[in-house]
Order: sequence, then C-alpha cells, then structure tokens
Amino acid sequence: MEDLWFNATSEFTSWIVRSGLLRESFAVVDVGVQGGAHPRWNLLGDYLIFHGFDAVAEVIAEIKRSNVGRSNRHFHNCAIGEKDGERNFYVNVLNPTASSMFIQGESRFDNLRSEESRIVSMRRLDTLLADGALPRSDFLKVDVEGFEKYVLLGAQDFIALGVLGVEAESNFNISPVYPKSHFTTISDDLVSHGLILADIGFNRVPRATFGRVLQQSGITNCDAFELGRPATLNLLFCRDPIDERDHPESYTKLPTSLNVDQIIKTMIIYELYGLNDIALDIAERFTSSLAPRLDVERAVGLLAQVDCRSAPGVVRRDGAGSPEPMLELQRQLRAAEQQIDDLKRSNSWRITAPLRRAAHFLRRPVSNQRP
Repeated sequence: MEDLWFNATSEFTSWIVRSGLLRESFAVVDVGVQGGAHPRWNLLGDYLIFHGFDAVAEVIAEIKRSNVGRSNRHFHNCAIGEKDGERNFYVNVLNPTASSMFIQGESRFDNLRSEESRIVSMRRLDTLLADGALPRSDFLKVDVEGFEKYVLLGAQDFIALGVLGVEAESNFNISPVYPKSHFTTISDDLVSHGLILADIGFNRVPRATFGRVLQQSGITNCDAFELGRPATLNLLFCRDPIDERDHPESYTKLPTSLNVDQIIKTMIIYELYGLNDIALDIAERFTSSLAPRLDVERAVGLLAQVDCRSAPGVVRRDGAGSPEPMLELQRQLRAAEQQIDDLKRSNSWRITAPLRRAAHFLRRPVSNQRP
C-alpha cells in the first residue's frame, strides 16, 4: 500500500511545539493501530495525547511493551464500531494486519490467509467520548480492513465535536456493504462533516492469474512494474477553513468555526502530510486571527519549503524514526534526480537513444512457441 506523505522536517510544527504556542493538547485517535503510532506524531512532543485501538490482543500487548514510559500514549484492546457489545472477529494468524470483522475467504490476489474466529469487545467512539474515556480529538485514523463504514457510523458526535483531519484506508470496490463503493461511502460521510479530500496514496495490484502467466513467460519480478488497477487507497480528509469562509454555500451543513488553536492545528496537519501550500495559504488568509498568538511572517517563512514533498516519509512505524535520516535521504534523492535530469538533457543521451531502444527489444523474453 502506498502510504501518505510524511514531511519529517516540518519546521512550522517544530517551532509551534518548541515555542509553546498552542494552549491545548493535540489529541489523536488511531483505530487499527497495528505498527504503533506513526512517527509523524512524534513531532508534537508533549502536546500529543494518543489513543490507539486494536481488536488483536497480541498486537496491543506488544505495542504497550514498546511504549512503556510514554504516559501520553494509551493503547486499548478493543474493536471500534457502530454499537457497543461483542462481535465475532477474524484474526489472520499469518498476517495480523489483514485481520477483519469480515470473513475474507479466497482472494484473486494470492493473499495468504489463515483465519481464526474470536469474540471481541466493541465500543463506539461516541460512547467512549460521552463516558470521558476519550478527549475531544483533533485527528482520527481508521484502518480496519473494510469495517471503516461502521467505525464512522459510531463516531458521528465524536467527529462533529471538532475533528480536523481523518486518515482512512479505502478502495474503489463495490459490495453488498458498499453498493456505491467503499470510497464513495467514506467520502460522503466525512464530507458531511466538512472534511474534504486533501490527499490520496494508492498502490496497484495485478490479478494473480496475470502474474502466473508472466512468470511462465520468464518475467519473475512483477513487482518492478506498475501493474493492475488501483487497489488500496490511503485517504486524507481535512477541514479547509479558507473554503468554508469563501464558499459557505457549498456545504450542506457548515461546520463550526475554528478557534485560533484549531487553525494552528489544521496548519500542523497539512504540514505533517507535506501539504505546506495549504498551511501557508491558511496563515496568509487568517493573519488577523493568528497575529495575536504568533509571528505570522515567520510562520509563512517556515512553511515556504519547496522540498516538503521531496521524498516519501519512509520511516519505521514503531516510533524509532527520526528526521535526520530523512533529511539525508531527501538530499541524496534531489542530487540523484538532478544528475538524471542533466544526463537526459545531454547530447550523448539523445544520440544513443536508438541503441537503448534496440537493447530493450533484444532483452524482451521470447514466449514459448508450440509446434
């Protein structure tokens, strides 16, 4: 799956945290927390309050062990859904990240499965909020192998109370549960709360039969090609305070206006996901609201970073990642891209183009011919 971007060098966010410019915590709820909290949330420092949920007890036990001493991070062995109670849950013991509330069965994509049915506790986010077990939260991440619709159904009050951004796993498939597609169902729900699609990442997965035929033809490294239609999507939905101000008529129900802390938090979300242009635009447009709290000119300068999306945030999900290795990777990538660009602009590259085409043709595998 293609992850969403992580701007590990988020200078605006680091400045806000270092200078203590927020007057309240930044609460993140992660439903389907296998792998632990994403390293992007490390940049929030002591402002972060993190609650992670997963139905697989072994997963939560391991995450708790690796987070000993982090008093602002809480992990719960509990499924999240549209009602409170108990439900069957199917653990894929060969690949716990593919465990689901639904029986997955055979796949056209050769996914390994060995499902074990368990009874698990399930709670609504709305109930946990009402009971005081969760704070009013700023960000929600949902990755629950097709159960996203039900998580959102049980989180309508939770989202409406002030969620500024949602990351969700999705796809374009249709099913009895998602007759208009998974993507449309998730998008319609979040848009009704004023959360607009801000970014999308996806991978492509070819049908297993296609891969087997290619292998029979001598092509064994199918992963080196972009094959198949879009499979798994990673979606980012966010509040857009500029659009809300300029085009309130576009919203079926206009969400509650953002206070200064929420404006800053929205800018932080956009920067952490490498969308500095939106964060900078918000700073410019809401100068009068932000100026009593922070130096807007400095904020704009920190956000005006052309390399905010120069390399994907490929760091460990166990919290061990750090910005320094990413900075070096970004510098190396930019240097390599420049060398490739210079090479392709050179006369020698143009002159040898026919030779490269001929070599590519000769390297093509010859299919088996039957007499």
